[in-house]
Amino acid sequence: MITKHQGALRRLHLFLDAVVVVAAMAFAFGLHLGLRAYFATLKVPPEFAEYALLAYLTLPLWLGLVVVLDLHRSFERVWPLAELFTRLLLLHAGGLTGLAILQFLTQSPINRSIVALFLFSSLLLMCALRVVLSGWLRYQHGSGKQRSRVLLVGEPGPALAAFVAHARQSALPPECVGYLNDRSQEEQAAPVEAVPYRGALAALDDLLHSEPVDEVLFFPPYNDPTSVSNSLRVCETLGVPASFAIDLVQMSQATPRVSFEHDRPFVRYDVAPKHPEVLAIKHGLDLLLALCAVLLLSPVLIVTALAVLLSMGRPVIFAADRAGLHGRAFRMYKFRTMKLGAETERAGLEAANEMSGPVFKIANDPRVTPLGRFLRKYSLDELPQLFNVLTGSMSLVGPRPLPVGEQEQIRGWQRRRLSMKPGVTGLWQVSGRSGINFEEWMALDLQYVDEWSLLLDLQVLLRTIPAVLVGRGAH
Repeated sequence: MITKHQGALRRLHLFLDAVVVVAAMAFAFGLHLGLRAYFATLKVPPEFAEYALLAYLTLPLWLGLVVVLDLHRSFERVWPLAELFTRLLLLHAGGLTGLAILQFLTQSPINRSIVALFLFSSLLLMCALRVVLSGWLRYQHGSGKQRSRVLLVGEPGPALAAFVAHARQSALPPECVGYLNDRSQEEQAAPVEAVPYRGALAALDDLLHSEPVDEVLFFPPYNDPTSVSNSLRVCETLGVPASFAIDLVQMSQATPRVSFEHDRPFVRYDVAPKHPEVLAIKHGLDLLLALCAVLLLSPVLIVTALAVLLSMGRPVIFAADRAGLHGRAFRMYKFRTMKLGAETERAGLEAANEMSGPVFKIANDPRVTPLGRFLRKYSLDELPQLFNVLTGSMSLVGPRPLPVGEQEQIRGWQRRRLSMKPGVTGLWQVSGRSGINFEEWMALDLQYVDEWSLLLDLQVLLRTIPAVLVGRGAH
């Protein structure tokens, strides 16, 4: 959860990035015009109105990628140069892909030389902006002008020691003014190293009056606001922010954070929490890419539908209930690959099931038709799921949706796979599909849920293409 101050700084950073991107666009256009006097091979640039339209569409794409790659936090952290340059290269590679899609959709005749000049100047200017900001942060922090000064309230213990150790390892470590508690100096069992004891809790008022303190952090056993209400009132009166450490009952994977539900504050525990803004970008890209895929693959969809109709008859589409986000049932669509009545024959084939767990899979399923085997090998039967993506019940990348009956038999930690929308493709599909046992499959799904990012989605999509072309792991 970010503070209002952090949010304001990030918005300011995005504004500066917008200025940089617009400047790079103008520079690329002007430099192209200037170079045409020396290089006759350069083509006439598009009309300025067309270029301005493409620039207008490009700007939100670039800023969206800045947020996705966390590059709008230069006011909060110092970037190692290698990591900064790697992320900026990823940004411009993703931006170039998005720019190609925008050109295809708008049919804008943009010069490749202008695109190259824009990418180069944008990369250079965005890198320079962050290097300057990082240098400014280092100077401000080193001189003490912007170094955060925090006062700790709590008894020496694991929570206090862990905070101090972690804070010291950060790129811009805060200055710990000291710590307070109601034990005497002699009773301090394990004083915090290099953090001085500043007295009893009653000394808080005098300390905040006599020294600059940016924030007071309350640790056990003083992390209940009701038990230290006088100290909290002192902080409120003097305008010093107070933060209370959250006590974890047991070691947990879930990340606690404050959320507001119908204007009421709650402490929310969430395993691998996702930023709503980045999820919104994922869903927007799902719709855009699925629509483009339907348009581009419409001849394949039509030919496949006709082939199924002529060889197997109706119905062409097989629709079945699948378990979606958090177990919601939805109708998933595929081209039919089995003969009619295949579901009624499943009971007689249970003994031949080759997959552990509640999932049913047979390498040479006798119910699959010759055309169905071809469609399955190259994943052509999955193409109608693009319409599931357009209706919002599926994503392009995510855990594979299971039949409702099979999913109901999955208990415990493996059910956490339902915490993200199911996908047309995923880590399981690009890692061997039917050559992977059930436990490994579930582990891959949880790896996707816990490590999800837009970059991971892009990697899975790129790995899907060769996996489909060679029919790897398909039954």
